[in-house]
Amino acid sequence: MLHNTPTILVADDDRSIRTVLKQALIRAKYHVEITDNATELWKWICAGKGDVVITDVSMPDKNIFEIIPKIKETKPNLPIIVISALSTLSTALQAEQEEVFDYLPKPFDLDKLLNTVQHALNHVKNNIKNHELEEKLPLVGKSIAMQNIYRMIARLINSNLSVILSGESGTGKESVAKTLHHYGNRRNFPFITLNMSAMSVAEIENKLFGHEEKGQWQPGYLEQDNKGTIFIDEINEMPLDIQTRLLNILENNTDTMHSIQNKSMRIIAATRLNLFELVQKQQFREELYHRLNVISVHIPPLKERTEDIPLLIEHFLHENSSSTTLSEQAIALLKDYHWPGNVRELQNLILRLVTFYPNQIVQEDLILPNLEKKPYQHQEIGCLPLSALIKNHIRRYFSENKGLPINKLYAQMLAEVEKPLIEQTLIETESNQIKAAAILGINRNTLRKKIKDFNIIHK
Repeated sequence: MLHNTPTILVADDDRSIRTVLKQALIRAKYHVEITDNATELWKWICAGKGDVVITDVSMPDKNIFEIIPKIKETKPNLPIIVISALSTLSTALQAEQEEVFDYLPKPFDLDKLLNTVQHALNHVKNNIKNHELEEKLPLVGKSIAMQNIYRMIARLINSNLSVILSGESGTGKESVAKTLHHYGNRRNFPFITLNMSAMSVAEIENKLFGHEEKGQWQPGYLEQDNKGTIFIDEINEMPLDIQTRLLNILENNTDTMHSIQNKSMRIIAATRLNLFELVQKQQFREELYHRLNVISVHIPPLKERTEDIPLLIEHFLHENSSSTTLSEQAIALLKDYHWPGNVRELQNLILRLVTFYPNQIVQEDLILPNLEKKPYQHQEIGCLPLSALIKNHIRRYFSENKGLPINKLYAQMLAEVEKPLIEQTLIETESNQIKAAAILGINRNTLRKKIKDFNIIHK
């Protein structure tokens, strides 16, 4: 057996099917192990054997669906192809529920089964490549949102398709664009950035379409045969007449004002605004929107992936070769902050901290002055859980009273929660103290005492 020859594990209690499958798989240059029971199949998998499993549902010792969860736990990337003579809706649904690679009813087409095996092997190979790519990407985060972006990038790096990256300012759209270029098949060609909001109309025209200078034509980026990537940042700011000229080149390979042929540059555009809404308002050309929006990737704001903040902090500290560290309380504070400037704001904050507090453990009191004075004013109250609101209120209280004497804080904070809770409950029960006490889960006499202590006026 060759070292790189895939091993296919076959489990079926029908000897003729085992024989046919073994012969067909060996002819296809696979190494094959066969068994007539689920127990031996499970032993093989526990021993690390197998690149693909082909298995019947009903075995003499047990139903294969009884051990599939254990197989998934032991070897989560092992493709399982289920074949069954019980071609019922229930079997198909169970196969789907267990997320097997494929389900083929008996009698099955042998060529189709062999193709399915090859697809399964390719699927595993691509997953390994994607995982290796994620380890190398200059993007930081293990949140579900970032994992989705990693998978999307892995599919797009060697593609020629146009991409629109959307997201708030500072989320890292340019980093994603650079990753698509530097880790793809265009890595040996230029990566060109044009920011529409930072350039005049004349500058945009000159750089995209070219211009005459001292009697000689200076070609624009779109006619240069460099097979690189042009990243158009803030494309939502592109003037409408520029949009029209760009569209003509992309669709017809010509420009009405100059003979330009778009050689083969890949266009990646970024926007902080919703381009579709701009199209509806006739502020962006619909044809250009559809021409560029072949693939759309949304980069989430930092406040939606706060679990990545500790990793980002570690990354930026390492990037600055700093021995500065942040206390757990400081990191907790940053995780609760709403980050209007997103990752860029966090990066700038870490840069300030390592500059002013080298070789120190930074506490939260050093961070608070660097955050927006009213960090929660943009958030909708209903979007925050009660515990987060209370935590924010207490943190703000300490910040605003820093240096002042603070006494009996425990009772004060409890009162600030208890009083509105009782007041609102009395309103909802129309001042029926029996109902209010039942809802609150306290004795009626206790409720009366608290009404008196808090001086709550009710009808």
